Amino acid sequence: MNARIVVVGDTLLDVDLSGASTRISPDGPVPVVDVSDRRERAGGAGLVAALLATDGVRPTLATALSGDAGAARIRAALSGVHLVAAALEGPTPTKTRLHANGHPVARIDEGCGAVAPVRRAASVVEAIGAADIVIAADYGRGLLANAEVRAALGVRAREIPVVWDPHPRGAEPVDGCRIVTPNRSEAAGLCGRALTSPEDAMRAADQLRRRWAAACVVVTLDADGAAAALEDGGSVRLPAQQVTVADACGAGDRFSSAVALALARRESVVGALAEAVAACSAFLAAGGVAALAPDAASPSLIRSLQAVS
Repeated sequence: MNARIVVVGDTLLDVDLSGASTRISPDGPVPVVDVSDRRERAGGAGLVAALLATDGVRPTLATALSGDAGAARIRAALSGVHLVAAALEGPTPTKTRLHANGHPVARIDEGCGAVAPVRRAASVVEAIGAADIVIAADYGRGLLANAEVRAALGVRAREIPVVWDPHPRGAEPVDGCRIVTPNRSEAAGLCGRALTSPEDAMRAADQLRRRWAAACVVVTLDADGAAAALEDGGSVRLPAQQVTVADACGAGDRFSSAVALALARRESVVGALAEAVAACSAFLAAGGVAALAPDAASPSLIRSLQAVS
C-alpha cells in the first residue's frame, strides 16, 4: 500500500501490570497482587499507529511528546512508526493498569490532570499536509484543540479522507470528516441522552453527522457491532461476531485504524465500516492489546488482522 497514512493525536504511555492474587491485604479490604509481568506500550494515538504497523503499514504518528523518561519509553515502543512530535510542556500522561488473576483491579493515572500546552506544532501541520489519509485520534490532551492543527485538518478534510475518533474531553471534529467514530458512551454524552438500543444509536449518529457535516458518523456498540448514518440520508447496521472479551482496551483504536486502511484501499464507506467491525472482533478474539507486546507477539493476531486489511 502506497497511501501515506498519518495518525494525529495525543500519545500516552500505557503500562500493564499483571499477576496472581490469593489473599487480602491486612492494611485494608483490597487484594494483594504478586506482579509477575510488566509490559509497556504507546497508548492513545500511539496505539493506533502501532496497530497500523502490525498491518504492514509504516504510518506517520504526528503527536506531542514531553522530554521526560516516559516520552523516551514511548519512542522506544514505536518501532515501525515514523514519529513527528511537537513539544509537550508537561509530563507524559501515563496509565498503569493492574490485573489480578486475569481481571482488572485498578488503573493508576499519572500526568493526566490539567492539559499541558503544546508548542512548536509546525512539524505536525507539515505531516498533515503530506498525508493521503488522516486518522485524528483525540484523547483529550489538547493536540487536536491546537488552532494550527485544527486549521490544517479543516483544509485536508475537504481534500482527503479524515477519520476522527472523538473523546469526551476532546475537541469537536472539524467539518467534513469522512467518518467519525464515537462509541456508545461518547455519542450519548454528545447527544444528551441514553442510547439503549441500536435504533437510538442510529438516531444519534444522524444527529451528530449533521452537526459535524460529516459524510458518515458510526456509533460503535461493543458486542452489538455498530450503527452508522450516511451522507445520503441512509443508515446501516453492522453486527459483530460474538467473542469472549477479557479486556476491550484498544478496540476503538483498532476500529479507526481498520477503517482508515480500508479507505486507503478505496473501499466504500460502508465496506470500510464492515471491515472495521470484523477487524475489531478478530483483534479482541486474539487477545486485544495484550497480544501486541513485543515479547508476546501473536501470529494468530497478525494473521487475523491481515485477513481484513
